[in-house]
Amino acid sequence: MNKGLLYIALLMIALLASCHQEQDDYFTEARLTLLMPDNITVEQIQGTMTLQSLNTTLSQSTADMEGTGFRMQVLRGAYKVDVEGMIQYTDQDGQSRVSHYRAHADYVPFADTPISTAELSITLLQE
Repeated sequence: MNKGLLYIALLMIALLASCHQEQDDYFTEARLTLLMPDNITVEQIQGTMTLQSLNTTLSQSTADMEGTGFRMQVLRGAYKVDVEGMIQYTDQDGQSRVSHYRAHADYVPFADTPISTAELSITLLQE
């Protein structure tokens, strides 16, 4: 009788342990690609991206750009995104120009794992 209860108890523990799923993927790699206006060719670009968590209000920033995009490890969730910087480009008339730019979004979900992607159009600022 005691062995029967022991086997049942072990079986129940094994079943309960197998049903439990460990959720340890709290982070994602947020990748943001900046979309350029159609009438320019980018020669050089630099900027800073700031992500503010809509859940915790904590902010993180990076200035490490890869081409026209950023990547950063963040907690999965929703973010407010602000990007600003400088761009050197050739316009449709062949003129080389330098300008400030800005990009903004009030809500961007970075919730997928292991990588979350988003795109944001830039606005060229008049000097």
